[in-house]
Amino acid sequence: MGSLPNLHELGRSQGGESGYRPGPALGHLCGGCTNALTEMERTKILHRFSGHNRITKARSDPQDPHKIVYDEVTVEGIRRRDSVNSSIGATSVRRLLAVVRGGNQSGHIGRHECPLYTKRILIANLIVICFSHLFSSVPLLSFLVLQSSVTVWYDSSVSEINAYRGSYLVAGSFLIATIMTLLSPCILRILSPGTTAAFCHGLMMIFYLSHMYNTVFVTIPAYILLGIVQGVLYCANISFLLILSHKITGLFHEEDDDGRITRRTVIIRRTARAFQGSHDIGLMLGSLLSAMIISHTFRLNNTNVLVYTNSTVESNICTYNTSYQLPYCQNSTDYSSSNLYDSNSILDDIFDKSEDGRLCGAQACPVSSSSLNSSSIIESGFRILPEHTTNILVTVYGIMCGVAMVLAIFGLDTRRQVIYQNSMDKGSILVALRAVKESFRDIRLQMAAPLAVFIGIEQAFMYASFSKSYVVCTLGINRLNFVFLGMGLLQSVAACTLSMLLRSVRRYYVVGVGFAFHGCLFMVLIVLKPSEDDPAIFYVISAAWGVCNATWEMLSFTFLTGHYADHWEAPFINTAFFKFSGLSLSFFLHGFLCNIWKLYSIAFLMVIAVVFFAWLEIWLENVRKVKNISRL
Repeated sequence: MGSLPNLHELGRSQGGESGYRPGPALGHLCGGCTNALTEMERTKILHRFSGHNRITKARSDPQDPHKIVYDEVTVEGIRRRDSVNSSIGATSVRRLLAVVRGGNQSGHIGRHECPLYTKRILIANLIVICFSHLFSSVPLLSFLVLQSSVTVWYDSSVSEINAYRGSYLVAGSFLIATIMTLLSPCILRILSPGTTAAFCHGLMMIFYLSHMYNTVFVTIPAYILLGIVQGVLYCANISFLLILSHKITGLFHEEDDDGRITRRTVIIRRTARAFQGSHDIGLMLGSLLSAMIISHTFRLNNTNVLVYTNSTVESNICTYNTSYQLPYCQNSTDYSSSNLYDSNSILDDIFDKSEDGRLCGAQACPVSSSSLNSSSIIESGFRILPEHTTNILVTVYGIMCGVAMVLAIFGLDTRRQVIYQNSMDKGSILVALRAVKESFRDIRLQMAAPLAVFIGIEQAFMYASFSKSYVVCTLGINRLNFVFLGMGLLQSVAACTLSMLLRSVRRYYVVGVGFAFHGCLFMVLIVLKPSEDDPAIFYVISAAWGVCNATWEMLSFTFLTGHYADHWEAPFINTAFFKFSGLSLSFFLHGFLCNIWKLYSIAFLMVIAVVFFAWLEIWLENVRKVKNISRL
């Protein structure tokens, strides 16, 4: 039948000497008006039609500017470009599938190397991380309340006594946490969030157990370790939750982008609701457990209390003091009263006194160190709780962190562990740090920063100042943790309710309600005269404060997940930086300012934070309305 003709030679024979095939004239594209067009206009027209059909493979004829030609070199280049684009698209699809199904660290995807992520596996990971966080939350909040308020764990060998040493140590640890939040991307680029959380729980166990040896050389490194762990653990938990939410979202197939974004938002809120619930349950269990240990040890010592003398432990007959619910001891031997010192007397010395007794509430001010360094305190030793009680507490706290570490290590299968990013997506450390730096220039995060600072300051006020000047001063230390039990309960209910309510209610309405409610609490704390005759008021204030705290926390979290769901790391680090800064500042000022000045200052900061955040929410709502109108 013969061979097919050589089209290249055929084109050459038809086109004369030139090695090109004539194409349509430029005037065909311009409606026959080529004479009225300049060279610049003809170039623009060719560029405009460069993406349509065969015009993308054309170029101007150098011999005749009114003709466009198809060059083989141009065609070949375009084919290569299309091939590269197709390859890039296929690679992107494979990488997306790898993220959803769970590729290993080296980027290889295979049935035997890394099993597919199913909904069951992802939900199991969520349950494990929630229980791990629950057990780690049991000791932390109770420890902060006891240590920052009245310094339960104290080095008795220190010559100068300072009742606020515990709050200073906690303030220093949160100051270190602010720095570690900025450096946490470096750690999360090396270790996965699950592995990082396991390491942090193990270090927290060491921190609690170190309080059985209260010496300066052990205490200071321990609190430095606490700051490092808190900064890294916060970022690791957030990364784990959001990566898990994105993987669960990938299991669903939505037809459009709006459906996918809506699905992702719902999943993020549900996972956050579960994680926040575990946090609040940990707060409740920790408060209940600590209160039971303290009350039980006091009850055991009702007839035989350990009272510390000059390096001697004596047996004494004791009865409960009806005023402060603490045991008052009377020595059965002939020791002088200066050699005996009980916890009730120490509490009397760390508060100012008036004609009616201890000066509690908003009028309370820090006691000078000179009044604490009396001979009776120095000889007996500064100890709010008996030594064996504090040792039992830190032992239980350490066990809880050990359980959290075991869950994080063995509850998450290493092959199926939710990794941070695979090698193809892993950015350099400098890029991550640059993203954190750029987040401080984001106008939206700048407007939300005062709220993050306020959240840290108001939480520290409750843990330190409210605990010491309202609860311990009036009811005694054995009821302190019972008061925070109500706070954890109402905070959990409010967080769950608000998470569902924000889907149908304007966010700035919630901001206004939270502002009014929290403002009323500040007025109550300012005018309240604490009395042991009405102990219920402390439980009500604590529970109501938990509702307000849950409101601010949920507003901040949903703002970040709603606007930074794809690039969450830097915005969450930015918010954590300001929150930890507020915690550090408030704990540090615990021993310098009177409560009345603290309350006025926090109320003023709340006004600033609410104004900026409400302005931000109204602005974002208007932007959202404009986008919805433009889509119509």
